[in-house]
Amino acid sequence: MTAAVSVDSLVSVNPLVSVHSLSVAYRSGGADVPVVREVSLEVLPGQTLALVGESGSGKSTVAATLLGHLRHGSRVTGGSVQVAGSDVFALPARELRRLRGGTVAMVAQNAGQALTPSMRIGRQIAEAGGDVPVVDLLEQVRLPRPAELARRYPHELSGGQQQRVAIAMAVAARPKVLVLDEPTTGLDVVTQRGVLDLISALRDELGLSAVLVSHDLGVVAHMADEVTVLRSGRVVEAAPTGRLFAAPQDPYTRRLLASVPRLDDEGLARVGEAGEREVRPKAVIPEGAPVAVAARDVTIDYGSSRAVDGVSFDVRRGEVLALVGESGSGKSTLAWTLAGLRTPSGGTMTHDPAHGLAHDSAHDPAHASSHGSARGSDPRAGDLARPAGKRPLALRRRVQLVFQNADTSLNPRRSVGDAVRRPLRFFGTADSRAETAARARQLISDVRLDPALAERLPAQLSGGQRQRIGIARALAGEPDVLIADEITTALDVSVQADVLRLLDDLRRERELACLFISHDLAVVRGIADRVVVLWRGVVVEEGPTDAVFTAPGHPYTRQLMAAALEPDPQARFVVEPAPEWADAAEAGDLWVAHEGAAPAGGHRVRRWRAATGAKTPHLSPTTKEPS
Repeated sequence: MTAAVSVDSLVSVNPLVSVHSLSVAYRSGGADVPVVREVSLEVLPGQTLALVGESGSGKSTVAATLLGHLRHGSRVTGGSVQVAGSDVFALPARELRRLRGGTVAMVAQNAGQALTPSMRIGRQIAEAGGDVPVVDLLEQVRLPRPAELARRYPHELSGGQQQRVAIAMAVAARPKVLVLDEPTTGLDVVTQRGVLDLISALRDELGLSAVLVSHDLGVVAHMADEVTVLRSGRVVEAAPTGRLFAAPQDPYTRRLLASVPRLDDEGLARVGEAGEREVRPKAVIPEGAPVAVAARDVTIDYGSSRAVDGVSFDVRRGEVLALVGESGSGKSTLAWTLAGLRTPSGGTMTHDPAHGLAHDSAHDPAHASSHGSARGSDPRAGDLARPAGKRPLALRRRVQLVFQNADTSLNPRRSVGDAVRRPLRFFGTADSRAETAARARQLISDVRLDPALAERLPAQLSGGQRQRIGIARALAGEPDVLIADEITTALDVSVQADVLRLLDDLRRERELACLFISHDLAVVRGIADRVVVLWRGVVVEEGPTDAVFTAPGHPYTRQLMAAALEPDPQARFVVEPAPEWADAAEAGDLWVAHEGAAPAGGHRVRRWRAATGAKTPHLSPTTKEPS
């Protein structure tokens, strides 16, 4: 990462942003509750400052004050915020509106929610103000066919394209400061790298300063010149990026950095109070471990578009199989289909008959009476190609999904205990109200939470606690297959580490077969036993995780790894960038064994050939990802 302005040239330059002893509080129960406590920082012209810390640290609150924004019920209780020489909270309403967009602009975390769905892209950019033509702005953010794209609606764009549109709106009026609030959360590694490189290029081209809010320390290492670490509203450490990552001084900073998963971790890291790091070896999967789920030649269509094309895989009991790939590669589509939320167009998906449902017939008497008590009497009993509503209740219990966002999957008006009790009642795994309550409390304890939290509402729990409740709810059916779809995407690094260790403990204790979907390759390296790499709905590489990460055989896998951001400002590419390539697989000749691995169970790669001329479309950051 190269700073936009050298340190020597900044000595005599006045700060563009100056926050001095800022304190912010909100009213609760007639008293002030501090959320920001005497925070001071400066941002020089052309510089990027990162604000890092866990949820509740106050980083987003500090960033929002640069635009004069405070959450409802909050107020500044001390200090000042100055941007381009103006005291933000002393400005009259008209001048504050002029400041927003004209002097300082924000790029929000979720561009899909920030854009108006019923308004064309060009009109939205035009309403952002400024004298730069819409088409020129779209070209500036490296979007293809800008005149055509300006006529589209937000839902017709990929996540990466939506984020670029949000950046175009932010720079339309040529502000001096950009506030970037988690600008790449939820994006795959290739799209994330493209968006961050774009922001860096625009910073240099337009002479922008930036304040970056992020829990992703790889992004911070790649983007920031200076880092300010916040904890409980206070600054605990501030330093140039290189120095802070190389020699963090505060124990809290050391723990944060140590909690970040790395691409060379061969297991999940345990972090001590002083930031010491120990990687736990992965669970050993017995050679004879039975297959819990088998998928063969699965195809899934969305209308005339094929999202998944001929994918096959097995997941054994006690094993974590990871699906990785860019947005649109088919990862989540496969997960939802396995969970019964979509129906495949072709192929088979079956639950392992060796772990049949005979002992579950007592919980599904209707199924037992019409189809017999053992799976063998009904060949459809383990058929996962059927939608969830048409599966036997016993089979529905056995395959459970943990959703990406616990905030939206939990009913905000019902207690989290009720979220766990409902599946217990639905599946009939508890015989009485008292037993249901006791089982729910035990499940909450199983996910390492205090059972006393059962009567709280979701809003009264942290993000990590809500995600654990989501896991407890999935465990209520006593599954042997757990599908985890991007379950740590929006979590802080330390909370993410806790949730991953919990998932790893549960699969060991319960011999769960886990299908794990993630765009974070370092997380995949730490938790997965085997990995399947998807590109445009087809498998391009698969094998033991350590083998694939140590010696990636397909150029697309190498492209994903080259785009990954390590928590080290000095890091460049983890692997060398991929060559230009074209698919060379043909019917009956799809695979080549890699590094001497046996095709039946080892590391294998889809056939490809070196390409000449233009790069293949998926390597371009301006190409729309398949929807």
